[in-house]
Amino acid sequence: MVQEQQMPNSIKEVMDGMPGAFQPEKAAGANAVIQFNFSGPEPGNYNAKVADGKCEVKEGTADNPTVTINSPSDVWLKIMRRELDGATAFMSGQFTFTGDMGVLMQMGSWFGQQ
Repeated sequence: MVQEQQMPNSIKEVMDGMPGAFQPEKAAGANAVIQFNFSGPEPGNYNAKVADGKCEVKEGTADNPTVTINSPSDVWLKIMRRELDGATAFMSGQFTFTGDMGVLMQMGSWFGQQ
């Protein structure tokens, strides 16, 4: 029986759920630090380290992130809930990033989004 995945209701739930949603087989050879800077209803900073087939998420800012995502928390929550397409959101200026675009584009598959 397939258990339906619970949709996150907050950025904290999204970030806490990342290690569990991580699919190491899709991130083979990946070594990246993803910095999330959230503004809006749930401001905060988190970073996710993907390396050696594992994903660790911590609150705070990373020293040398591979990619930094700057997003209103409500926009990122909609992307994670699949209510908003990430590429569409980026193209329409709803969030910005700096760093490695390749990591940004691959990230979805690492966490079962694609």
